[in-house]
Amino acid sequence: MLGRDNELAALVARVTAARRGDTGCAILTAPSGFGKSVLLDSLLRAPGCRGMTVLRGHCREPGGGAGAYSGLRALFAATDTPATHREETDGAGHPAEFLPGPGGTQRFSLPSAYPVFRRLHRHALRLMAHRPLVLVLDDAHDCDEHSLRWLDFILRRAAGHPLLILLARRSEARLRAPGAWAGLLAQPAMSVLNLGALGTDTVGSLAEQVFGTPAHPRLARDVAAVTGGNPRTAVRLLRELRRRGAGPDEAGARQAVELGARMAARSVRRVLARERAELRSAAAAVALLGTEPLKHIAVLADVDRGSAEEAVTVLRHAGALSPDGADVVHDPVRDALLESLSVSQRAELHARAALLLSDAGSPADQVARHLVELPQVHEPWMAAVLRDAAAWAEQRGAFSDAARFLRRALEAEPDDAEARLRLAVAVTPTDPLAAAALFRTALADAADTAARASIAVQYAMACLTVPLPASHRAELLEALEAARDTLTNDSQTDVQLRDQVAAVLLLMGRRRTDTAGRQPRGPATAPHQVRTGLSDPLQTAALGALHDALSGHSRERAVRDGRRVLVAAPKQPLWLQLAAATTLALADETADAHAALDTVLRRTADEPASWTRVLALTTRSTLLRRDGAVFDATAAARVAIDTVGESGSDASMRKARAVLASALVDQGEPQRAERLLDGISRAEPSGSAIENQLYLYARARARWAAGHPAQALRLLRECGWAQEAAGVVNPVFAPWWAEACLILAAMRHPADGRELADQGAERARRWGTPRALGLAALARGVLTPGRAGVDLLAESVHHLSRSPAVAECARAEYALGRALLLHGDETAARNRLRRAAGLAGGCGALALAESARNLLVSAGGRMAGAIGTSTGGLLTTTELKVAGLAVSGASNRQIAQRLFVTVRTVESHLTNVYRKLGVRRRDGLGVALCAVQGRSMQLPGESVLEGT
Repeated sequence: MLGRDNELAALVARVTAARRGDTGCAILTAPSGFGKSVLLDSLLRAPGCRGMTVLRGHCREPGGGAGAYSGLRALFAATDTPATHREETDGAGHPAEFLPGPGGTQRFSLPSAYPVFRRLHRHALRLMAHRPLVLVLDDAHDCDEHSLRWLDFILRRAAGHPLLILLARRSEARLRAPGAWAGLLAQPAMSVLNLGALGTDTVGSLAEQVFGTPAHPRLARDVAAVTGGNPRTAVRLLRELRRRGAGPDEAGARQAVELGARMAARSVRRVLARERAELRSAAAAVALLGTEPLKHIAVLADVDRGSAEEAVTVLRHAGALSPDGADVVHDPVRDALLESLSVSQRAELHARAALLLSDAGSPADQVARHLVELPQVHEPWMAAVLRDAAAWAEQRGAFSDAARFLRRALEAEPDDAEARLRLAVAVTPTDPLAAAALFRTALADAADTAARASIAVQYAMACLTVPLPASHRAELLEALEAARDTLTNDSQTDVQLRDQVAAVLLLMGRRRTDTAGRQPRGPATAPHQVRTGLSDPLQTAALGALHDALSGHSRERAVRDGRRVLVAAPKQPLWLQLAAATTLALADETADAHAALDTVLRRTADEPASWTRVLALTTRSTLLRRDGAVFDATAAARVAIDTVGESGSDASMRKARAVLASALVDQGEPQRAERLLDGISRAEPSGSAIENQLYLYARARARWAAGHPAQALRLLRECGWAQEAAGVVNPVFAPWWAEACLILAAMRHPADGRELADQGAERARRWGTPRALGLAALARGVLTPGRAGVDLLAESVHHLSRSPAVAECARAEYALGRALLLHGDETAARNRLRRAAGLAGGCGALALAESARNLLVSAGGRMAGAIGTSTGGLLTTTELKVAGLAVSGASNRQIAQRLFVTVRTVESHLTNVYRKLGVRRRDGLGVALCAVQGRSMQLPGESVLEGT
């Protein structure tokens, strides 16, 4: 009865109404095993049925003595009428005296049945004269026509009498008397109650009863799915699990899926063994096509429509179909339906199914799923369908399906260069090294320069962070540089490709070294010119925006093109979204950058260990750290590293470890950061110059925090040389120059840093974001003595307070407070140091917060009482961060940014938790909040989860 409270309440209400004289009839319908009889048992034991005359019978299947009036004989056989109430006059007595004997098979005729109906009606009225009457028939789908016609007869004449008729029938069973049912269902007093499948929470309660302890949510979810919510099957599966020694945990859930599928397959085999050959053929067709439309099943199985419909009914009765009845419930069940066929017969059936669906105009992916099962794909139309199906899979982000379709298409047409290139793109998210081999083949087969350039661009972007062998990298660079030097302005295609090649070479660390006929080389790479009317404007826009961002040119154009990609590329290769995210992040368009990453993570949700997903997680951790969410960046980087570990690949480890190391430095753990960076091989070949720059920057910060400023300065200059060589001169990407100025100021060598500060200021003015302008003012301020330096540091605070760069703003506040203290303005200095401590503590930069607090105390100040008092113990970590920003005087933009980043980070990180705990996405945030507050939560559809 678990999970049937609503249905039981509805039936009790019908009983109560019948007691008042409101005649009614209710039909319980559900598949076999859904608990119809159990529900009726519970109802009849309920207090509302006490004092009522209850007659209950069970209809038998046709052929087992179930002739005319068999349902009524079963129903009235239990009549217990005292002898004092029997009337012998007018032929009125016990129904056994006037109901025809068993074995009658006559067709229904109202004139012949009317005398029996009348006498049985008077008998029912005599029963109702003493007590309310309840008539209950189980397995009513097997009820004969005479019995159903009498129920219709009495319902039309029992108005105002205390009568309730309850009929239980299997929803999947064929009705023995459909015409009589139609008349009965037309009665105004009739109601139909459908018993649905059990939900996850109810299955969890069943598991707790079976095992005697609360079950893991994943076990409840998987048992509900593998049994289709069938109570009887669920109980059998849970008891079998317990008998085998499994526990109600995640391991038990994995066993439940395997065992449940095998149980369902065995049940289907037993059912099919009793059926005729036509039904078994139709069942095999259902395994391939699903249940709709029936005409396709009939044609594929070469049977009539009636046999196809009967096969679907049999499979539904056997539990072989999904709850919606559209397809087979499990792959083992599908195998059971097809196991009587030989390998050649299966292949022939798949070929016929593909041809049938193709002729019917079905979607290409439905046809392709049969084509991939063929031993050979040899006809041209098959390759065309496979290519179309792959295109649809690419749009959905189902890259594994796309790769499978394209591989079979290449078997039919091995010289199809376009299909090979698409296969390389489809393989990239899951296996970029295999994709690199495909790209190399496509590159070798390309004859003209334009084709090689187009392939090389996609090759480079798809494998940007892949540790390519040196020979592969050399081939790729050779193709790109040859295209750069050969392509001219003769056609728009050449112009587009040359622009794309220039952007890719920038990412790979190769800038132009020649000057003849090229844009002049200066302190920064010349701006990328986006042209219109090109054959691939979206790819050009993405690479152009990234080129502008990394080279520090035209922030407005970079943002415009990045947003264009963000809006227009949900079905394009995912590297376009990653390029847009990087561009928008450098422009401090944080919300749009996170939206681009959300698209990547959403499209790779079914492949949690894919290369592209790991890269998106790493990019998100980078963005979080840049915006001052140090703790969140640490968590995101660890998720990326853990995912890499699970996949057994070493992809994206350099970038993720560099981000994590920088976050650890912010938290005051430089030794841990250095140990983490020690695991990165500097000599490891890579397709991207970006990773090496981030590594050098993180290593330098760790060295400085560990007390080695000279070594840190050397690493920072090396980072600067790498950026200059690559042409990556955006002032906010790995801002080594600002860090170097801070170190030189601390080493009391300000003169050595002024050239760097001036160069950074020029690039910051060109890029124009408040972050860039603030860093430039900070670098110049710490190098400038006296009041001029104080003014520059105040300008830095002003700019950074208008940006998402909370940690940098805290550093500027600290530097300004220190400068004011040296200048003799202790009151203003204490205010600035207090704000610096609050900002740094709120964003997780614990080392800076401690330094600011120590300097504040030495200056005779103390922190405000709102933070660190007893009230703080009632706040969550996120609330303390936001409160710290508010008390420190942060701008509304920074506080809003903190809240936005926190919510976005919770949503991102809990995706991994959902998968491990088996929690549904819409309940995940509730689980997180309960965990923070240290309490448990009853989730709808889930068992109780402890908030630990």
